[in-house]
Amino acid sequence: MTVSMAFPTMVTKIISALSSASSLTGVRIFDGPEVDFSYPGDAIAIGHDGSFGDQEMQIGNIQDLPFAFTDLHEETGTISCSVWSQDGSTDIAARRTRAFAMLSAIDTVIRSNSTFDGTCLYSILTANTVGYRQSDMGVAVVLDFTISYQAQS
Repeated sequence: MTVSMAFPTMVTKIISALSSASSLTGVRIFDGPEVDFSYPGDAIAIGHDGSFGDQEMQIGNIQDLPFAFTDLHEETGTISCSVWSQDGSTDIAARRTRAFAMLSAIDTVIRSNSTFDGTCLYSILTANTVGYRQSDMGVAVVLDFTISYQAQS
């Protein structure tokens, strides 16, 4: 059995697509745990489950199943991601509105090229959870979300 390269390729292509999206200008895009909280601001982390500190991150999962009587395999996977909005204030309503606007922009990017140029058969934003964080840099609204995809190898 050949291991598919869809998962790592998807992560790279999602980061690239979000980084070049005009609707996300000024939003920091991180590759997994490279998150930098040096100043408040809007950010998206692809391959990040929302945990911080010394915890091990679960950045996704992959299931690879063979098609009967063929050499083809179907890979289904999920990529854990996180978006947050923080500006140093305590205005939670404004941060919540901004966080959901960023999530909507992410969904639009995915829908505009759901195969990521043929890397997968389809991808979709499938789930999200909402959380609030309070720190010395103000309130943050955090949306942990999942991008699911299906590919063939």
